[in-house]
Order: sequence, then C-alpha cells, then structure tokens
Amino acid sequence: KRFRGFPLVHPDEAARTSETMKTLLETPDGTVTLELRLRHKNQDWRWIELVAQNQIHDPAVLALVVNFRDVTERKQAEEQLIHGAYHDALTGLPNRIAFLENLGRAFARGGRHTGYGFAILFLDLDRFKVINDSLGHLVGDKLLVQAARRLENCLRSGDVAARLGGDEFAILLEDMTHPEDATRVAERILVEISRPFVIDGSEIFTSTSIGVAMSSTGYKKPEDMLRDADTAMYRAKALGKSRYALFDSAMHQRAVTLLQMETDLRRAVERDELVLHYQPIVGLDTGIVSGFEALVRWQHPERGLIYPAEFIPIAEETDLIAP
Repeated sequence: KRFRGFPLVHPDEAARTSETMKTLLETPDGTVTLELRLRHKNQDWRWIELVAQNQIHDPAVLALVVNFRDVTERKQAEEQLIHGAYHDALTGLPNRIAFLENLGRAFARGGRHTGYGFAILFLDLDRFKVINDSLGHLVGDKLLVQAARRLENCLRSGDVAARLGGDEFAILLEDMTHPEDATRVAERILVEISRPFVIDGSEIFTSTSIGVAMSSTGYKKPEDMLRDADTAMYRAKALGKSRYALFDSAMHQRAVTLLQMETDLRRAVERDELVLHYQPIVGLDTGIVSGFEALVRWQHPERGLIYPAEFIPIAEETDLIAP
C-alpha cells in the first residue's frame, strides 16, 4: 500500500514517473506508456519504454504488470536528427531556424516585460571569397570554425551566436537596452576577428563587417529585425569594411530605393531607356572639334535623367553591366 518510487530513474524523469504510477495504482485496468532513463548496472543511463498495466484487481494476477524495452539507440538517433535540424554541421553553432526561434522568444519576453530590450549583430567576414578562391574551401571551412569559436568567446552565457550560411553569422544579445552596450560587443568582436588565424601552420588575416539592430526601434516581427541588421552590415561594408554600423530608418529607405532602382534598371535595358550624350573634345590650340566622349545617361520615365554614378554600381553588382 505504500508507494516507494523509483530510485533508479533519472532525476529529470523521477517525479513524472512517480506521479504517473501513483495514478495508475488508483485506476483499475488502467494502462500507461512512459519513456524514461534508468541507471544501468555499468552506471550508464539507458532510455526505456515502459508499458504498465494495473491488474491488481484481477484475481489471476493481483499485481502491476510492467514491460520494459530498451530504446536508447532510437532516442539517440532522434536527438541527433533534432540537433542536426537546428545546428550548423560545420561550426556546431545554432542555424538560422534555431536563431529565429531564439529571437522569437526574445520578442515574447519583450512583450511581457516593460523595459526589456535586446540587440542583433549581423556579421559577414570581409574578403572571405578571396580566401576560399585562393586557398581552397577546406581552409575556408577551418577559418569559419575558428571564427565561430572566437565569436562564442566574446559573448555572455545567455547570448546566442548562430551561423546563418556561408560566412554570415548572427548574434542575439539578451537584456540590451542601450546601443552603447551592443556596440561595445561589436568592437570586441572586431578586435578578435582581426587577430591572425593560424591554419595549417600559416597565418591568415581577415576582418568582419557588423550590422547592429536594437529592439527599441519597435519591431513587430523577428524577420524584420534580422533584415535591418543585415542592411546595417552592408552599410558597414560600404563605409570601408572592418567596422560596425547601427541601423537607422534612413538605411531601410536607401535599401528600398536601391531595390526599386535595380528593378527599374532591368526594365530600362528592355525598354531602351539608356541614352548617350556626347561631350565634344576640342583642341585648344586650333578650336577644332577632334572627337566626342560618349556618356551614358538613364532617361527614367518618372525620375528624369539619372547620371551614371548612381546606377552603374548597381549594374555592376547585379550583372546588368554587360547588357
């Protein structure tokens, strides 16, 4: 009549197991199925699937009937699958899915607690493509692994570093209300990444560009905040790399404008909106026109005449420069 519990059950499952079995004892003809860890005689923990039936009131049995099945290998395989779904295979860091879930939880905390803030750092290694192309992808992978470890060393225990893909990383800084707190972390990361990486006995130098977005801006969705941190990172690259940039609304407007210009530029080629203006070349000694310089202009249907300094860089970046 006295229930003694299960001394060999793992502490994490002990209370749940005891409560379930107590309930079963009070349920004639009841059946329960549990998964729990039991201490093996070699002191390892083994996952067990337990099926118990209450047959105490059956005159032929008068007992609980319990069947055990070792499911350790299955549980380990499930854990590996779950880990693989949420972690980057190369660096072991959380991946984009896991990062967005962590970011979503930070949004939820911010909704519950007034004054709670957080920040995102979006990082991209400078000149990583050059390293990959010149030294090979194996060296590039080793560089990414070392960079991941350095990022982790710059963070507090509650912060989250993730690899989003390629040479892009993101960091969630919890409990950050002032931009200065986040930029101090960014400065520390800039210093860490600028130190030489030793790979296969050789020193390799790189740097990083960092975009910073603060929750105090008033975001509604995690994806929007990550997008703006990405936008700020590209701004940092445009300013000369190896630096950070704090997102502001002007950056977003500039990004939207550039995207619209790229879309319009694709149509400009199709619609023959690019025109040539000719600048005469005059010999100062004779006053005779000896030739012309052909200068491209974009006759935009809404914005009027656009000069090349504004649209040629976009054409080069989007491979529209050839057509």
